[in-house]
Amino acid sequence: MSVKAVLFDAYGTLLRNEDMMLIPRRIVADHGLSVGIDDVWRAWGDLYFEATQLPPFRTLREIQGQILPRVLRRFDVAGDATPYVDLFFEVTTKVELYPETREVLTTLGTVRSAIVSNADHEHLAAWTFTLPVQFILISEAVRAYKPHPLVFQRAVDRLGLRPHEVLHVGDSDVDDVKGAKAAGLRVAWVNRDGRARHPDVPPPDFEIPDLRGLLALL
Repeated sequence: MSVKAVLFDAYGTLLRNEDMMLIPRRIVADHGLSVGIDDVWRAWGDLYFEATQLPPFRTLREIQGQILPRVLRRFDVAGDATPYVDLFFEVTTKVELYPETREVLTTLGTVRSAIVSNADHEHLAAWTFTLPVQFILISEAVRAYKPHPLVFQRAVDRLGLRPHEVLHVGDSDVDDVKGAKAAGLRVAWVNRDGRARHPDVPPPDFEIPDLRGLLALL
């Protein structure tokens, strides 16, 4: 495959953070809820996706500050949601690199690379490492969230390339596969856990079990 640049998602692709299920588990445990953890997870996820795709743009901190109280109310909890907002940022700022991340990034050779991520500036400020990429483009800078095509279009423009010359690599079938395909990019889906795609997500061009699978494609 001939590409001139590779875009990488950050969380779940290059970076590993604590289990996001920690938040709904904590909500259920703190309030003795009889509903399942998965029920809270789905309610939170639905509100999150809706909030990221509707104007006006809000940072992730603003979004979580608005939707987590709604999650509590949905399950008849009158408590303060602030601890869960703080927990979300604790989980998403304490990250580490996947074991193969540096190996893959440094093996790209003449193929340029960049990162596109749904993240706030405070997420980047918490990273304790640097990565050998041309730039990092986050949602707070673009004022839009993946899967909106604008995020990918902005990155492609910054590279000075055309969409078909860029491969996007990410772990989310919705944010990464659906979003990048809509913007005209080729996509390698990092499917570490063997998940099934959502019904409305088009097939990726490639599916790999981890980042090392990318090297065989280039």
